[in-house]
Amino acid sequence: MLAFDRPASVRWRITRVPWFLVTTALASVVALLAIGKLAMNWLDVYLVFFGEQPEIDPANIAAYRVWGAIALAALLCGAVAHMLNPDRRLLGTFWQGLLVLVGTAMVLLCYIPGAVDLPAPGREDDGYRAPPCYSGGDNDECVGG
Repeated sequence: MLAFDRPASVRWRITRVPWFLVTTALASVVALLAIGKLAMNWLDVYLVFFGEQPEIDPANIAAYRVWGAIALAALLCGAVAHMLNPDRRLLGTFWQGLLVLVGTAMVLLCYIPGAVDLPAPGREDDGYRAPPCYSGGDNDECVGG
């Protein structure tokens, strides 16, 4: 007999509701979705071709903050729900540990800097752009010899 088929007067008998398993599985799916969204946001900013500079939009910064918070909350919720499950298995513990490590690494690696201005690439200074020297004498009076 399922737990929900019993009358309401025997609430103390309902002990095997699979909330821990459902919560762990749902949190894992949400964490994987958030990790994927973080990776796509990072690629949206940094995947440029032919020497272009990456452009960081405020929408990319907001997306990183939102999906990073969702990923960390889902990882925490899934790990806590799994550890509170009295019927947890070794494979599930391994999965949650791997998910926490990979998720945390992705949140850190997909960081979008919000206040960093990327400098434009400049030319190398080879010394030939010195001001011309009109001393009329030898090269000891000119800058650069």
